[in-house]
Amino acid sequence: MSSLPSQAEARLAPRAAPRAFQRALQPWMRAIVGVGGVLVFLVVWQIVGSQDLIRSDLISYPTEVLRSLYAMVASGELWANLSVTLQEFVLGFFPAIVLGVALGLAFALSRRLLYLFDPLFAALYTAPMIAFVPVLVVWFGVGLVSKAVMVFLSAFIPIVINTRTGVEEVPEAPIRALKAFGASRWQIIAKGLLPGALPAIMAGLRLAVGRSIVSLVAAEMYVSVRGIGRLVQVYSTSDRAAEIFVLVLVISSLGFLGVVLIRRIEAYVAPWSAAR
Repeated sequence: MSSLPSQAEARLAPRAAPRAFQRALQPWMRAIVGVGGVLVFLVVWQIVGSQDLIRSDLISYPTEVLRSLYAMVASGELWANLSVTLQEFVLGFFPAIVLGVALGLAFALSRRLLYLFDPLFAALYTAPMIAFVPVLVVWFGVGLVSKAVMVFLSAFIPIVINTRTGVEEVPEAPIRALKAFGASRWQIIAKGLLPGALPAIMAGLRLAVGRSIVSLVAAEMYVSVRGIGRLVQVYSTSDRAAEIFVLVLVISSLGFLGVVLIRRIEAYVAPWSAAR
């Protein structure tokens, strides 16, 4: 009788080992597949471009893009223009966070205020921000301020909308508990409404990052003397595909890093949201 369990375990052992390996590999599977897909794409792109299966002056290829990236960094051209774009982004984005959260909270707490401004915000949310560039140039000139205002407008609207939605969806139970313990209006906002709305607010920030970067680069392409968008416009007129791909990589990296940074902040200030 004692030999039966050992024989069963011996038969199950070869099956258990692959399953254990699969379970250990599961958390990394998404990253492995993603990296593999990127590598396949780069290899195909390199072959097609370097062998002129499609004209390399139209699509370039990875090694040429890397050479152009090195040249632009070594000459200082990339950083000189990237620093201008970053300044414009920071000057517009951080005021949009402060004012957007404050106004979204006000909309959630005051129905009259919401009814008064909701049609305007709905129209602005669906409007293409690039259409405001000529007006902003007339008001603020072609310098840094007009692009910072463009970033502000692009980020402000989604932050307001997400903040309002998040506050409205906060459960009633914790708010009633705060009131029962005699909390003031400001304490209810600080300890009940804002923490409960943080997941929605952070989602609004992530959305605002993408909208802001797209609007900023488009505005720089339209009218600017410096900036990443200006470089895109210059190189596109001279048919320099490798440099354009470098700039696309830089723009994509800015958006990716911005979203990752916001997720890290969310995991710190609202770990209950990141765990969901």
